[in-house]
Amino acid sequence: MSRASRRITENAQEHLEPGEHVQGAFAGQTMVRLEAADRYRTIVATDRRLLIFDSGTLSQTSCTTLMAELPRETAVGPPNGLLWHRLDLIGEVLHVHRRYFSEVVAIDAAASTT
Repeated sequence: MSRASRRITENAQEHLEPGEHVQGAFAGQTMVRLEAADRYRTIVATDRRLLIFDSGTLSQTSCTTLMAELPRETAVGPPNGLLWHRLDLIGEVLHVHRRYFSEVVAIDAAASTT
């Protein structure tokens, strides 16, 4: 797990139910132009569900506002593209950077064993 993924996991702890365990986490952004309208989203996969948080415009690791809760079986990969993986989970396209590709793969692998 990358350093950023560990920070996302730490920041998501207050939103977890008792006994719930994080299986992986990564960040995505709504645009790749680095403009003021660009927002970061964090995706946290637990053994029970998939959580999507708004992280604002400056932080890739905060978990401030819970935007959606999806079934754990929801796939987040496999990653496509050389640098960016396009992901649409809640009607909004997120761009996930290559540094999170291993997390995306691990999250889908963990979903198939739960």
